[in-house]
Amino acid sequence: MNSILNHKFPRILVTLLAALLLAAPAVHAQTGISIGYTGMHDAQRGRALIFDYRPENTHWDFSAGNISHTLNRDTSWVGVQYMIVDRDLFAGFGPAVISRQTSTLTSQYQFITTFGWHHGNVELAVRHISNGGTRGDNIGENLVTLGWSFE
Repeated sequence: MNSILNHKFPRILVTLLAALLLAAPAVHAQTGISIGYTGMHDAQRGRALIFDYRPENTHWDFSAGNISHTLNRDTSWVGVQYMIVDRDLFAGFGPAVISRQTSTLTSQYQFITTFGWHHGNVELAVRHISNGGTRGDNIGENLVTLGWSFE
């Protein structure tokens, strides 16, 4: 099952993102793209790329992301968060599933916590992805991202 998920996950991710981006104008949703980095205790830094989809008049954020350019922590994820927005500040929490377990993400099932600031179409966010201690080590990944929203 894991080899099937790892092999098909990038194609599923691209198909999902294309569908969300095409559907966004029709359903009055906000889509966004963020790029940033992750740096861990082992001094490895990696690139983070995240796509977000937020249906209008809801508190839900659907995201798909990728961590790459690391020695052994490359993985992808899809997740959903319940978002709280207060003017220019936002916070969210929710479950996610990853394509490949790594030394810092030690189970398929994870939680995402996000805190950030947005103004107009620009967004700066800090995200933490970890398993919450449900299985194995609970190291997690810390991401700092800069994003652009399309409305």
